[in-house]
Amino acid sequence: MSKILITGSSSGLGAALTKILTSQGHEVAEYDRDIGADVRRPEDCYMFIPEELDVLINCAGVNKIGWLGDVAESDWNAVMDTNCKGIFKMTQFCLPRLKASSGTVLNIVSNAANMPMRCSAAYNASKGAALILTKQLARELAPDITVFSVSPNKLAGTGMSDDIDNQVVETRGWTMEEAQKYQLAGLLTGEETPVELLAEFIAYLLQDKLHHKYLTGCDMQYGA
Repeated sequence: MSKILITGSSSGLGAALTKILTSQGHEVAEYDRDIGADVRRPEDCYMFIPEELDVLINCAGVNKIGWLGDVAESDWNAVMDTNCKGIFKMTQFCLPRLKASSGTVLNIVSNAANMPMRCSAAYNASKGAALILTKQLARELAPDITVFSVSPNKLAGTGMSDDIDNQVVETRGWTMEEAQKYQLAGLLTGEETPVELLAEFIAYLLQDKLHHKYLTGCDMQYGA
C-alpha cells in the first residue's frame, strides 16, 4: 500500500479520492486550505506533508468566472497561482521524498485545458498551463518519477460545480435552469460525471506503480 498526499482533500474529487484510497488500505495525508494547508506555500505548511511519500495528487483548484473586461488581476492571480503554480510548488517541495520512493505525481487538470469557454479566461489558461507543466515534469523527472494527469469534465455534485453554476447565473443573467441546460448541452453524455466513478477509476490506476507507470507524460480525459 502507498503513502499518498492529496491536495484539495476536503471536498469534491479530493474528498472522494481520500475516502476510497483510505478504504483500500493506503495511508492518505490530507492537504487543504480548510485545515490551513496552502498549495501556494508548501514551505510554510510542511507539517501537513509526510516524510515518506509515494504519490502526490495535485487536486486543489479554484475558478473565477467573468467577462474578460471584468476580470480583476487579483482573481486572475488566485486562479493561476492555485491551479498551476500550486502544482509546481507542491511537486518541487515534495521532490526529495518522491525521488526516494521512485514515486508518482498525478495532476488533476480539466477538459478546460483543451476547450475554450466564454467567461473563463483565467481558469482555461491555468488548466492549459497545468497540462503542459504535467508533460514537462514527466519529461524532466523520468524514468524514476512517474507524472501524468487526468482531465475530467464537469463533475456532478461538487462544491466547485455548484459554485460554477452560481457564477454563470450571475455573469450571464440567466436562471439556474438556463445555466445548467447550457452546460449539459455541451456534454456528449448529456450529464455531468459522477465524482465517485472518477475516484474509483483513479484508485484503480494507483493500486500500484505497474498500473500507471506507462501513462507517464499522458493526459487522460474523463467524461464527455
